[in-house]
Amino acid sequence: MIHRSVFDSYFFRLKERLTGQQSNNSKNSSSSSERNKKTPPSMFKLLGAGAAAGATTKTCVAPLERIKILFQIQGMMAPKKNTKGYRNIGHAFKQIYQNEGVLSFWKGNGTNVLRVIPVYALKFGFNDKFKAMVRKPNQEKLNISQLIVSGTMAGLFQACITYPLETVRTRLTLGRTMGAQYDGIVHCFTTTIRVEGVRGLYKGLGPTILSGAPYVGLQMTFFEVFGRVIVSTMGKPWTEDHNILTKLSTGSLAGITAQTITYPGDTIRRRMQTNGMKGEAKVYSSSMDCLRKIVSKEGVGGLFKGLRVNVIRAIPGAGIQFLAYDTYKKLLGC
Repeated sequence: MIHRSVFDSYFFRLKERLTGQQSNNSKNSSSSSERNKKTPPSMFKLLGAGAAAGATTKTCVAPLERIKILFQIQGMMAPKKNTKGYRNIGHAFKQIYQNEGVLSFWKGNGTNVLRVIPVYALKFGFNDKFKAMVRKPNQEKLNISQLIVSGTMAGLFQACITYPLETVRTRLTLGRTMGAQYDGIVHCFTTTIRVEGVRGLYKGLGPTILSGAPYVGLQMTFFEVFGRVIVSTMGKPWTEDHNILTKLSTGSLAGITAQTITYPGDTIRRRMQTNGMKGEAKVYSSSMDCLRKIVSKEGVGGLFKGLRVNVIRAIPGAGIQFLAYDTYKKLLGC
């Protein structure tokens, strides 16, 4: 209860400053009782629901996530490894299964789960809090600009805080594919710092901020917008109490749209994260150099490598995360 009061009082004061809202005892009892019904839940419960949703989602789609990353970095590893790489999704599944076994599809998933616990906790938890902060008194629905701002701010917070875990997860996921063997999370952390310095854990942070933060903003916005459109065709208002199919379809559409728009930034991020692994010669000198070389050598399509498998992954993944988050919020009494 102490933790709740500290967090909630902080966000309430911040909301007052942003909206100019002041406490007024003279307001009528009906509006007061309506606001009491919408008292925001504990920040810790929101963080817990987001963390559980992230772990559930990433474990379900881990095989597709690994294949997507392999396609994204294939253009930079093929010249060095003298291999043709994977021809398509089916070929990638077959080769990984034959060479590394079925459990290899979840390689790096332990790190990914550790990463998404704070990532999803911050993304969903802070998004709900920022939405409450930008909401004006007696405003029922947030407009598009408010949704984008709250989602983007949440994405910026979580990207900066959790980025080292994202780098480690990417390197563990690639494993022998890049010729760099790590014994686990700790070994990958220590090896990266010893060989490349602490900055090695933050390679690709620039494109992540430029694409990752807007991605969260767009994803949260599209979820609300698509949800309102879909349920309006049913003659119902948009709430969190819709059926599973509605939540899954709305979340999937939001995830696919947002990821497609921001996908080039994600490709650059993945390549920068694996650039110069274990002291190897760097392929790219900077994120801009990475962008120029991809376009010049592989064409604009090189920025979208792995998009097809990403869409396939996002169809269940994006839907599951929103459904799981709402489900865990109810279980926690939010």
